[in-house]
Amino acid sequence: MNLDWLTQYVVTIVILIVTTVGLALLLHLQMGLAGIGNFGIVGFYGVGMYAFGIFLVHLPWPESWGMVAPVLASLLFGTVIAGIAGLLVGWLIVDLDADGILLGTLGFAAIVYGLSQTNRTWTGGAEGMGTTDFPYDIGTIKANTLLWLGITTVVVALILYYVIRVHRSPYGRLLIATGQNEALARSLGKPTFRTKMVMFATGSAAMGLLGGMYGVMLHYIRPVELGIGITLAAMVGLVLGGQARAWGAVVGVVLVGVLFELVFLIWIPFPTEWRRQSLPVIREMLYGATLILVLMTRPLGILGRMRRDRTVRRPAHD
Repeated sequence: MNLDWLTQYVVTIVILIVTTVGLALLLHLQMGLAGIGNFGIVGFYGVGMYAFGIFLVHLPWPESWGMVAPVLASLLFGTVIAGIAGLLVGWLIVDLDADGILLGTLGFAAIVYGLSQTNRTWTGGAEGMGTTDFPYDIGTIKANTLLWLGITTVVVALILYYVIRVHRSPYGRLLIATGQNEALARSLGKPTFRTKMVMFATGSAAMGLLGGMYGVMLHYIRPVELGIGITLAAMVGLVLGGQARAWGAVVGVVLVGVLFELVFLIWIPFPTEWRRQSLPVIREMLYGATLILVLMTRPLGILGRMRRDRTVRRPAHD
């Protein structure tokens, strides 16, 4: 098959869209089910990305190990560190009201961005840090990138499978009860605080894994990768698709990604001088405008409210 039309830049954008689908699925568990509005997605994503890079670059790996083992170990390290960060942040904020949670997670993302810019010893500061090429070589750069796209897609597909299974499990019903009426769930003896903590920490760990995997694709990690656009893309996509539905994240992010990333940034002939400075800012403005418009006109999203018949009846048949 002739893939000459599929440029390296387009493949990179598709990887970013697939990664954002994964982030939106995790946000669906946190916000759509458990009622935890996480506006610091990029913070946990960035912790995983930089922890992966630091562990890979600053640890003296034996040359005989090759690159597969160091990359896998570094991805695991980034996932664990992001999970610990989620545990600590969650312990501080998950019992706050909705505004407090949003401000707390946003503040955490700002701290991560600030540290990535100022700590030259570990992160390389504003100039960033180089990591490594892909842990394999199957030929051309495009072929290597396409393979990493396939690996990323498999990971996100596993996250989707997990989300669907959560919807059909007693744990999922506990998350829904906690998110819809926490006081009532607590009065019935449900461990709501622990439930929110576990969901926030595991979701943050998975966000860190996706950040580390995107760091593998980048080969050079910089603070510019931790802009608010990551959080906005995941949140707008989830709200557009329907935050109460498992497939809402997939539908919404794909629509937003195709519109804003592929059509807006690639196929519309903007002047070249716009692409580095003006277009990213305009894109973030459009994200915000889309979020407001969807909340005003269709607050339940394209897919609408949750299918309670499937979340309640399906376990009885399993």
